[in-house]
Amino acid sequence: MAITFGTNRFSFLDPERLARSCVAAEAAGFDYLWFPDSQLHAGDVFLNLLTALKHTERARAGTLVVNPVTRHPSVTAASIADVDSYAPGRVSLGIAPGDTSVWQVGLRPARLAQMESAVRMIRGLLAGEAIELGWSAPSRLDQPRAVPVIIACGGPRLLRMAGQYADGVVIRVGTDPALIRWSLEEFRASARIAGRDPDTLFTALHFHTVITDDAALASARGRVMAAGYYEVNPRLWEVLNLTWPCAPIGELLRIVRPDFHHAADMELAARMVAGIDDETARRFCLMGTAAQVRAQLERLLAALGWDGHVILQPNLPGRAFIAGCAATIIPAFR
Repeated sequence: MAITFGTNRFSFLDPERLARSCVAAEAAGFDYLWFPDSQLHAGDVFLNLLTALKHTERARAGTLVVNPVTRHPSVTAASIADVDSYAPGRVSLGIAPGDTSVWQVGLRPARLAQMESAVRMIRGLLAGEAIELGWSAPSRLDQPRAVPVIIACGGPRLLRMAGQYADGVVIRVGTDPALIRWSLEEFRASARIAGRDPDTLFTALHFHTVITDDAALASARGRVMAAGYYEVNPRLWEVLNLTWPCAPIGELLRIVRPDFHHAADMELAARMVAGIDDETARRFCLMGTAAQVRAQLERLLAALGWDGHVILQPNLPGRAFIAGCAATIIPAFR
């Protein structure tokens, strides 16, 4: 199995710019185009998916991620099935509890039981099953489609739930081999307990990626990405025996908005976590020049023996990121 690459942050509200960026990403060698679902900032994710699929030839497109809070799971199932009808077999549905799209409208991320219910409902509807939803009779999707439902996560309970019920997982725990091995084993062990073969399930590694020739900028953005992982799941730092070196995260989040991974003012966020050193930052993200990122990724994937899917999420999206991936990073793994 060869390594495949995906990227995301296609959140342009201008359809022509969105189409051009997708064409450029496919030409750069990306096999998957992943789209965020943040209704206040990125438009409609399903329209964005359709735009990407209509302007590319081979790349798959998927959500990274929708959530079961801002949309009822039946609405999500119907929408992704409709998109797949325009590009059969090229569509994936990534789902997670929700972050900015939920918090910014006064709601809370989905709990484990809500996530499990949503995944099972969506997969059932997409498979053409009749699902009991409280109507006078079980409900069906009129045009079911075989779209894989993938959970993006980094915590043990969601990893285990993905192994039991989903078609795959996107692991988001940073770039330390120990964390990734632990996550993979949680997912794979749960699949085996459920009587499933984990080798048949889609598995991807997600990495926040800072590509720049400016060493100071790489260091600043890398600190922010590392802080984002502590904010969401401080246990990841504990597993690596790392001590949080900054002010309490709750105090910082009164200043950094909406959160570290999506900070509106990255420079401010970087100043708030100046105590995080580069060595620590590199345990949670890929950072540096394109050549340095390639070398870091080569070491990591070699240590893991990895030959699956890799998602590079740009912290500095744009032409320089695409060009660096096309010329320096992706060819090294082909």
